Amino acid sequence: MRIAKTEVAANGNEEGKRQRGHIYERVLSYMRRGLMVGAFVPGQVMSLRKLAAGLGTSPMPVREVLSQLVAANALEETKGGSVRVPRLSPEKLSDIFSVRELLEGTAAELAAKKASPALLNGLTSINKQLLQAIAKRDILNCLSFNQKFHFTLYQASESETLTLLIESLWLQFGPTMYMSLLIPSKPWSASHHEDILAGLKEGNSTAVKRGTIQDIRTTCRALLSIAGSQGTELPFAQGMELQFED
Repeated sequence: MRIAKTEVAANGNEEGKRQRGHIYERVLSYMRRGLMVGAFVPGQVMSLRKLAAGLGTSPMPVREVLSQLVAANALEETKGGSVRVPRLSPEKLSDIFSVRELLEGTAAELAAKKASPALLNGLTSINKQLLQAIAKRDILNCLSFNQKFHFTLYQASESETLTLLIESLWLQFGPTMYMSLLIPSKPWSASHHEDILAGLKEGNSTAVKRGTIQDIRTTCRALLSIAGSQGTELPFAQGMELQFED
């Protein structure tokens, strides 16, 4: 049986669309994660060619993803037409963290009310990995495990709306988190994570919410203490490359 050329072409086009869609989603996932964990730093210019080469793809899907992230306020376009990671003013940073307290505090409280032993065990394991990364001054893993801890907790709230709103905030402030690890006088301790875990173990949703809010406030104070120094562009951190996963 012969298959018409038009049918073959149509099938080929459909397969091409699926492949392009898959590549786009992979690039978007990579960029979103990189922004949320602070693998990209404030002021860093996004090189289309370097990103495409590093991800093993053409510039087109990278360009599309960067445009989407500009529209989401996670990146900004300069007058010269390049795309970079925004530097947040102290006022903008404070505003974002105030909204974080509302949204993440609520998500944490909901999660605590639905908590299972599996959630507590999972968060405890993630926090141990975070503490090990802090002890080694392993910046990327500090940022990665911190983000994983928070989102594992928030996803347990089973509120897709809350999680999406929280993600939109992390896309904006995530790059600034890298700078919080550069303050010798205020090293990370993740002490409020212990409060969250204790609250979960006790079944105390109020304590979990309180620990989450205190964690956010502590980070905000640390970042505000160096927000004024963001006038000098930071170089891309050595060893901050993320693994590109299928």
